[in-house]
Order: sequence, then C-alpha cells, then structure tokens
Amino acid sequence: YLTTKMEEILTQVSGYAASVFLIVSFLLKDQKKLRAVNLIGCIFFVIYGFRLDYAWPIIIPNTIIACTQVYHLWINPIKKEETNNLKN
Repeated sequence: YLTTKMEEILTQVSGYAASVFLIVSFLLKDQKKLRAVNLIGCIFFVIYGFRLDYAWPIIIPNTIIACTQVYHLWINPIKKEETNNLKN
C-alpha cells in the first residue's frame, strides 16, 4: 500500500511541477530563460505522461517541444544582435 501511495504522490507532484514550470515560463520576458524554464516543464510533463501509464497525448507533444527548446537553446541559439533586431 505504501509503495502505491508513494507512486501516486510522485505522479501528482510531477504533474503539478510541470504545470508550475509551464506557467512561470509564460511570465518571463527573456527568451532564453523562457525556453529553459519551459524545457524543464516539458521534461516534467513527459515524466508525468509515463507515470500515467504511457499517456501518449501528453508525452508526444512535450517531447517535441522539449526538442525544439534544446535546439534553440544549444544547437542554434539566437545571438544578441538578432535579438536587438527583433526589438526594432
């Protein structure tokens, strides 16, 4: 019983953590920080999806979004000059 209850709590915590990171990412103005926080939220959503017995509608889009965030953060980051051009 204790193991089942702990697993249920871990599932809920991963879902709530994902939601918190997602909400916080929308409050950020800095695009790099927004992407980093959103990436953490996506990772928690993927964990949550797996804990819900492979909830593919949660896992698939969040995996795609996480890969997109990784691409923009580390593979092809926006340079400062490009950011300044976007503001003008």
